[in-house]
Amino acid sequence: MYNPYANPQELPKQEPFGTASNAQQFQSQAYMNANHHAPRAQTANINTFFNDPAAQMGLQFSQSAFNASHQYMQQNFGQLVANQDIKYYFKVSNQYVLSKLLLILFPFRNKTWTRQLRSTDVSQSVEMYATPIEDVNAPDLYIPLMSFVSYVLLWAVFSGINGTFHPQLLGYATTRTLAFYLMDICLIKISFYVLGVNQKNRKLWDLVSYSGYKFISILVLMLIKNLLSSKILIYTGFLANIFSLGFFLMRSLKYVVLPSGLDANSLSSGARRIRTQFLFVYSFVVQAIMVWVMA
Repeated sequence: MYNPYANPQELPKQEPFGTASNAQQFQSQAYMNANHHAPRAQTANINTFFNDPAAQMGLQFSQSAFNASHQYMQQNFGQLVANQDIKYYFKVSNQYVLSKLLLILFPFRNKTWTRQLRSTDVSQSVEMYATPIEDVNAPDLYIPLMSFVSYVLLWAVFSGINGTFHPQLLGYATTRTLAFYLMDICLIKISFYVLGVNQKNRKLWDLVSYSGYKFISILVLMLIKNLLSSKILIYTGFLANIFSLGFFLMRSLKYVVLPSGLDANSLSSGARRIRTQFLFVYSFVVQAIMVWVMA
């Protein structure tokens, strides 16, 4: 990569103080004389600008455009965070983080995948899902965020061990990882829209959470690829990680793609089969490609 410190440019030689030529002294005196009257001219120009009707109209138009854009941001993006309280996804504990990591790496030990519900309004019987600290099956954003940062740092560490580290690598790794992350979220978001998944079940932060769990498998595979030299062990670890991640995503996203209860009656057998096939392809094939490329 480009190293801005590899070939430092030679600085021009400076003449000793007091040895400036006559031409330089003349230019310096002329510059000081020219700037002596500059403040008065600038003040006059500013007053003329604010007294100009066209300038005032332009300022009013700019202010109106800024207020309109601010209102648009509040109504759209502010509503996104308000409706899906992001603080919900950070209500975690040490016990939850440990249990969630074990669930991602060894999902076969889990007996139930149904998310727990808790009542928030007894009079209206309003139900909502329990927080991550109360339910290990609930999605969170703490583990995806920490694993994202750990992935970038571990990439830099192994690059330093191999002698290829450069400070620009951190920015490159972050941008590249974020691009894959956003591409995965857009893919599943568009797929859910095409399949007609209920808007209530396809919350954005839930999808961001489930998409970010892949970084756990990527970190494990990075350790295997850099610490082991046997290709057989590397491929075995890759297949084991992909199988665990795919099984975890299929069971976790089942309540979103294949709802139960009254919503299940609205799905035909053909639509249910297509959704099942999509869930398998996304959980195993798509994630396998991303994990191998990113690790």
